[in-house]
Amino acid sequence: MGAPRIRASKSGREAALALLGLLLAACSPPPRNVVLVLVDTLRADHVGAYGYGRPTTPSFDAFAAQGILFERAWSQASCTFPSVNSLLTSRYPARFLGQPGGAMGIPPEQPALPEILGRAGYATAAVSASPIVRRTPTRFNPGGGFGRGFERFDESCLWRDATCVTARARAELGQLRPPFFLYLHYMDPHGPYQPPAGAPRRFAGECAGPDFICRGDPNPIARMLYSGGPRVEAGPAAMAALLDLYDEEIRHWDSSFGDLLAALKEAGLDETTAVVVASDHGEEFLEHGHVKHCRTLFDTETRVPLALRAPWHGGGRRVEAPVQNLDLAPTVLEAVGRPHLDAGFEGRSLLPGARDSAPLAGSLFASQGALRSVTDGRRKLIHDLRAGRFWLYDLDADRGETRDLLTAAPEQARPLRRELLTWLRQVEGETSRTLDAAAEMEERLRALGYLQ
Repeated sequence: MGAPRIRASKSGREAALALLGLLLAACSPPPRNVVLVLVDTLRADHVGAYGYGRPTTPSFDAFAAQGILFERAWSQASCTFPSVNSLLTSRYPARFLGQPGGAMGIPPEQPALPEILGRAGYATAAVSASPIVRRTPTRFNPGGGFGRGFERFDESCLWRDATCVTARARAELGQLRPPFFLYLHYMDPHGPYQPPAGAPRRFAGECAGPDFICRGDPNPIARMLYSGGPRVEAGPAAMAALLDLYDEEIRHWDSSFGDLLAALKEAGLDETTAVVVASDHGEEFLEHGHVKHCRTLFDTETRVPLALRAPWHGGGRRVEAPVQNLDLAPTVLEAVGRPHLDAGFEGRSLLPGARDSAPLAGSLFASQGALRSVTDGRRKLIHDLRAGRFWLYDLDADRGETRDLLTAAPEQARPLRRELLTWLRQVEGETSRTLDAAAEMEERLRALGYLQ
């Protein structure tokens, strides 16, 4: 006679299955969230973690020390549109020019990061103080067009300082169910450079310059330079005063960023949330004869901070290899364990190279108006498509990009020129159409008052 068969009761099987489910849940990683912090107009060389002498960013510096800091990062354009479009979609700026009616938003055929994560079950929300990155129209972006993929898009902080964005972010953190994607667009370093009344002044003393300088308003200088406006004071003292106020704005944002990190910790989300800090472009203060942005492809306008903290990926690393904002979307997806959601991106994840200290992207490309550039991190070649001119700079020996080496070292320019021309053919094809679209968009921005 065989051994007796033991048959579990239905209730016993259910209890066993429930226990197994609990064990599997205990072994599974918790949902991983994403907070993407975009700081408009933030130059990398005015950030402490990048060697700036002033203590403008103590919160960011501590954050970067705990995560991965990319020491040499570039944006794909020096204007919010189309730089943010490129960052959110991992597509080159030319993909967003020439939209019907001069639209600035993300067109339906270009999947954006919030849309990709939303389809994967993420709750999605945005808080934007930007007049460009909007769901609904503003004076500077009459078409809106950045809301696709976001379940909520909070626009109540338009042009307001960082405390508003962080307060609204706190409210979102109380509502969002994990996993979630939260996009925060801060405007503080953008002109006019006006720290809020009552904010501590650490760098700007009593202003003795013209009234517009004391207000932190670079527009009179821009009108003088670009549209025949009256001559105004723009000497070294005036520019130093504007830079002081610019740094005050950065410090104010940084203080609010510290409050945001504290809010994540208070909510118990700091260990399950990847936080990324990026910028769309920098700012010129007459280093190359220009002010504001949207004018050049010098590092003053395209070298940006980029840092990621995802506790499950470790931290305390500084990556020296050159990287670009184009790589942000695939990096975020890999950081939260979703690399399979890659939507045919033109960038690539930075995490493998950051982990293994291996080379990351090859040459990096940017565009603004008729200008195109390519850099390998050591040298940069800038090309004016309309004028047919090239300029070559040694970024190691000449960080200010003040000495054109094209005549003295043409052999250094040749490989970069080949790469740039190949990239132009692959990405832009018929360049004349791209130039016409870029010129049309610049004219539209002037008509809207965004460009002088």
